[in-house]
Amino acid sequence: MLGIEGGNIGTYSSKPRADGTLCGEGHGVLVTQDGDTVTWKGIATGRFTGGGAVAYRGSLSYNTASKKLAKLNSIAGVFEFEVDAEGNTHSKIWEWK
Repeated sequence: MLGIEGGNIGTYSSKPRADGTLCGEGHGVLVTQDGDTVTWKGIATGRFTGGGAVAYRGSLSYNTASKKLAKLNSIAGVFEFEVDAEGNTHSKIWEWK
Protein backbone atom coordinates (compact mmCIF):
# COMPACT_ATOMS: atom_id res chain seq x y z
CA MET A 1 0.00 0.00 0.00
CA LEU A 2 1.51 3.32 -1.10
CA GLY A 3 4.59 1.32 -2.07
CA ILE A 4 5.01 -0.13 1.44
CA GLU A 5 5.09 -3.91 1.87
CA GLY A 6 2.56 -5.52 4.19
CA GLY A 7 -0.01 -8.23 4.74
CA ASN A 8 -3.75 -7.87 4.39
CA ILE A 9 -6.61 -9.86 5.91
CA GLY A 10 -10.31 -9.19 5.69
CA THR A 11 -13.80 -10.55 5.88
CA TYR A 12 -16.23 -10.07 3.02
CA SER A 13 -19.80 -11.22 2.67
CA SER A 14 -22.21 -10.94 -0.22
CA LYS A 15 -25.74 -11.92 -1.02
CA PRO A 16 -27.52 -12.48 -4.30
CA ARG A 17 -30.03 -10.04 -5.71
CA ALA A 18 -33.14 -10.99 -7.65
CA ASP A 19 -31.40 -10.19 -10.96
CA GLY A 20 -28.51 -12.59 -10.23
CA THR A 21 -25.90 -9.97 -9.32
CA LEU A 22 -24.29 -9.85 -5.89
CA CYS A 23 -24.20 -7.08 -3.29
CA GLY A 24 -21.34 -7.26 -0.81
CA GLU A 25 -19.45 -5.51 1.92
CA GLY A 26 -16.37 -6.18 3.98
CA HIS A 27 -13.74 -4.90 6.34
CA GLY A 28 -10.19 -5.76 7.21
CA VAL A 29 -6.74 -4.64 8.23
CA LEU A 30 -3.40 -4.20 6.50
CA VAL A 31 -0.24 -4.45 8.63
CA THR A 32 3.08 -3.21 7.27
CA GLN A 33 6.43 -4.87 7.94
CA ASP A 34 7.11 -2.00 10.39
CA GLY A 35 3.91 -2.72 12.33
CA ASP A 36 1.81 0.19 11.04
CA THR A 37 -1.87 -0.69 10.56
CA VAL A 38 -4.62 0.50 8.26
CA THR A 39 -8.21 -0.64 8.58
CA TRP A 40 -10.45 -0.62 5.55
CA LYS A 41 -14.14 -0.91 4.71
CA GLY A 42 -15.47 -1.84 1.32
CA ILE A 43 -18.67 -2.16 -0.65
CA ALA A 44 -19.07 -3.78 -4.04
CA THR A 45 -21.26 -5.22 -6.73
CA GLY A 46 -20.42 -8.66 -8.04
CA ARG A 47 -21.36 -11.13 -10.71
CA PHE A 48 -20.77 -14.78 -11.45
CA THR A 49 -18.45 -15.14 -14.44
CA GLY A 50 -18.86 -18.85 -15.15
CA GLY A 51 -17.59 -22.12 -13.77
CA GLY A 52 -17.89 -20.94 -10.17
CA ALA A 53 -15.81 -17.77 -10.61
CA VAL A 54 -16.94 -14.39 -9.25
CA ALA A 55 -15.87 -10.82 -10.09
CA TYR A 56 -16.47 -7.77 -7.88
CA ARG A 57 -16.03 -4.05 -8.50
CA GLY A 58 -16.25 -1.59 -5.63
CA SER A 59 -14.83 1.09 -3.40
CA LEU A 60 -12.76 1.27 -0.21
CA SER A 61 -12.33 3.75 2.62
CA TYR A 62 -9.35 3.67 4.97
CA ASN A 63 -8.51 4.62 8.55
CA THR A 64 -5.02 4.80 10.07
CA ALA A 65 -3.11 6.57 12.84
CA SER A 66 0.18 5.89 11.02
CA LYS A 67 2.01 9.04 9.93
CA LYS A 68 3.57 7.15 7.00
CA LEU A 69 0.16 6.02 5.73
CA ALA A 70 -1.92 9.07 6.75
CA LYS A 71 -2.63 9.90 3.09
CA LEU A 72 -5.02 6.94 3.03
CA ASN A 73 -7.38 8.75 5.44
CA SER A 74 -8.20 11.28 2.72
CA ILE A 75 -8.64 9.08 -0.35
CA ALA A 76 -11.10 6.59 -1.75
CA GLY A 77 -9.88 3.40 -3.35
CA VAL A 78 -11.63 1.66 -6.22
CA PHE A 79 -10.98 -2.00 -6.82
CA GLU A 80 -11.42 -5.11 -8.91
CA PHE A 81 -11.48 -8.41 -7.03
CA GLU A 82 -11.84 -11.80 -8.70
CA VAL A 83 -12.10 -15.33 -7.33
CA ASP A 84 -11.69 -18.30 -9.66
CA ALA A 85 -13.40 -21.68 -9.29
CA GLU A 86 -10.47 -23.01 -7.21
CA GLY A 87 -10.65 -20.11 -4.75
CA ASN A 88 -7.60 -18.25 -6.05
CA THR A 89 -7.97 -14.48 -5.80
CA HIS A 90 -6.62 -11.53 -7.76
CA SER A 91 -7.18 -7.89 -6.91
CA LYS A 92 -6.14 -4.40 -8.02
CA ILE A 93 -6.74 -1.16 -6.15
CA TRP A 94 -6.48 2.38 -7.50
CA GLU A 95 -6.68 5.76 -5.82
CA TRP A 96 -9.74 7.61 -7.05
CA LYS A 97 -8.52 11.11 -7.89
